[in-house]
Amino acid sequence: MSDLQRHISLENEESPEFRAAFEAEQAMLALIRARQNAKLTQQDLATALHVSQPYIAQIENGTRKPGYMLLFRYANAVGAKIQVASPAPPSAKTG
Repeated sequence: MSDLQRHISLENEESPEFRAAFEAEQAMLALIRARQNAKLTQQDLATALHVSQPYIAQIENGTRKPGYMLLFRYANAVGAKIQVASPAPPSAKTG
């Protein structure tokens, strides 16, 4: 079961945990699409990243969490870019 599937069962879908899981799932789907658009198989990508094909499959199906460096290497290998954004600061209360 992926993190997203676990968090879908939460009663409050507006929770930070749900949003984080949803965003992570969407990012992974974008990387998978980029790999497919680059006409790379999981084996091609695994060879480029010096990991096994089952490792790539586990990352893509959500059963393994890759580190940030591997995600950046994955993105680079498929011609994608990962942008890291910090959350907006809370707005100042007026009153």
